[in-house]
This record gives sequence, C-alpha cells and structure tokens, in this order.
Amino acid sequence: MVKVIDLKRFWYVVFIAILLVIELLVNKFVFSNRELLDLCFKYSKQLIIFNTPFLASKTDISNLIKIENLMRFSHPLFASFNRTQTFEEQSFYEDDAIVINYDQERQDNSKASEENQADDNIEFQKYLKNIRPNGSISYNIEVMNQTEYRIDITKFLNTKFKIYGGIKPSILIYHTHTTESYENPSKNLIYTRGTTDRTLDFNYNVVRVGEELKRILEKDYGYKVYHSKDINDYPEYKGSYARSLKIIERYKKEHPDIKIFIDLHRDAIGDGSKKIKVSTVAFGQELAKVMLVVGTDKLGLYHPFWRENLTFAVHLQKNLMKVCPQITRPINISAARYNQHISPYALIIEIGSNGNLLNEALKSCQIVAKALDDTIMGR
Repeated sequence: MVKVIDLKRFWYVVFIAILLVIELLVNKFVFSNRELLDLCFKYSKQLIIFNTPFLASKTDISNLIKIENLMRFSHPLFASFNRTQTFEEQSFYEDDAIVINYDQERQDNSKASEENQADDNIEFQKYLKNIRPNGSISYNIEVMNQTEYRIDITKFLNTKFKIYGGIKPSILIYHTHTTESYENPSKNLIYTRGTTDRTLDFNYNVVRVGEELKRILEKDYGYKVYHSKDINDYPEYKGSYARSLKIIERYKKEHPDIKIFIDLHRDAIGDGSKKIKVSTVAFGQELAKVMLVVGTDKLGLYHPFWRENLTFAVHLQKNLMKVCPQITRPINISAARYNQHISPYALIIEIGSNGNLLNEALKSCQIVAKALDDTIMGR
C-alpha cells in the first residue's frame, strides 16, 4: 500500500515538473515574443475553438470572448502587456482599416471646390429649415441585435425621454477613430488612389464632420459643444478606445456641464478593393445614411447605463425618422461597450461610410442636429 502511494506521488511530481518546463518554454518563446503574442491575441477565439471544438457548438461568440478574457488574465505577464481594451476594439461592423500617412507637402486644397460645397450646404440648410417633421409617421424602428439580450424596442420607444431640465446640456463630440475619412471626390484632394480610407488632415476626415455638427448645434440650436480633435487611432490603431476613454474622462472632469457624449465615426463596409456607399436621396439631395451604435455589458465589462443609452438612441432614431425616414439604418446593439459607460447619454453616431463623399456626410449633419435637439428637448 505504501509503495502505491509513493508511486502516485512520484507521478504527481513528474507531472508538475513537466508543467513547469512547459511554462518556462512558453515564457521564453511566446510571452517574450511580442509579435507572436500579438498573433495569439488576434486569433485567440479561433485557437479556443480549435483546441476545444465542443465550445464551438455549445457556446456563443460572446461567451468565447469571456473565456478569452479569463485566459488573458490568468497569466501575470498578460497584465503587463496591457491588452485590457482589446474587447473594445472588436468591431462587429467595421473592418480593420490601416491608417494612412501622407506627405504634408503633397496637400493641394481646391478653394473653389470647398466654396462650392459650402454654398451648396448652406442652401440645403435653408431648405431643411422650412421642412416640417412628419408627426403622423409610424415608427418601425429596426435594430441589429448582436447580443443575446431580449430587447423590446416598443417599450423603449414608449418610455418618456427628455434630457433638457431648464438649461440646455453641454455636448462633447469626439472621435475614437479620428483619421477615418471618406471617398475621394476630386484629384485636388490629399488622397492618393487606393488609399481613401484614412487621413490625418482634419479638413477631410471625421473631424470635419464633427466641426459641422458642432457649428449647427451651436449656431442654430444654442448648445455649448466641445469638440475633441485628439488623434486616438494613429500611429497605432489598436488601443484607440483606451486612448479615447482618457480623453472623455478628462473632458468630464474639466467640464462637468457635459452630459451628452457623441463618438462620431463613419462606417466601413466591404474590403479594400470594393467599398459600399450608404446614402439616400432626400429633399433633392444625396445624403449619407446614419447608424446609431449602442454598447452593452455583454462582454462582462462594467456598463450600468446601456439601457439608458439605448433609450436615448431609440428616441434619436425616432426623431431622425420624423425629418427623413430613409436616412436611418438599423440601430446596432453591440456586445462591446465602446466607452459608453461614461454617461447615460452616450452614443456612437456613424455618418456615412468610406464609400460616401464628404459633402454627403456634411449635409446629413443638418438632420442629425435637428433630431438631437428634438430628442434632448423631449419632443
């Protein structure tokens, strides 16, 4: 009997020794190799499924991400590698575009083209002011629910919603993916063929759209609007949400009057060789369509406000449809959080895609601003 116990102990010791040797080898050849570790992180869900096939049939993708989360934090070296924001980077609606760097000396702005676009936009703004929203429209608000939560949109729509409380709340517009740009409408612009997805020039990326939205909200509706032009996705794309979180936390601390946080993006559909344009014709103009994105706590991240954010989005969608029903795309309810835990009134607003012209997105700002004001005022 004693010999059997000793033999068991011997094999336990051998097993532990083998595990220690494997860990040393992994530490030496995997955790010390940043490129290899990045590759493991990138394909971690695929590795989980390959090594444990039963998970693929019995577990949904969100649970796999939770398992991935536990795996990353089970080893102390992961903590120093600073990958805590990777889940925020997992976009279900946007491709992994590469940031474009460009030579400042090659920048050639066409002032005549810019003036024509500005005049066209002003005329559209005057026209839109004379349009009365359709109060008799029936709201068939569509959602693209990428979580397992059962969501009754009618319940959110029937909830009374109003942010205004005697003083108009201040608004922060910021851009997690600051360099996102639009399709090249002219050879006079800074883009080169095949590289129209991103640019550092604020005149041609989403910062320009943010400036337009800010201008309209301040001039026509009397809001105080802060606009962050901090670049969060360059020179490295990964970690954009970690960087933008620091930005919005700073603004929130320095300007406690801010209640509404808008992360302004443009969508990206298709691959590098084929881009899909999301637009509609309304009021005699071609406009970029608008998509609202609401994050949740589905990945296990702290997010006490996602239902409030969804209520905000549903009522904003309702008011977009009042002005221009065809401009809306289904509300994207995502498993990721996208920093929207910062406030009960935080949203991602996607205006157009990388297949749209910049001016189409600028014109859509007129409708977005009107709908935002109606939503904030509880109309």
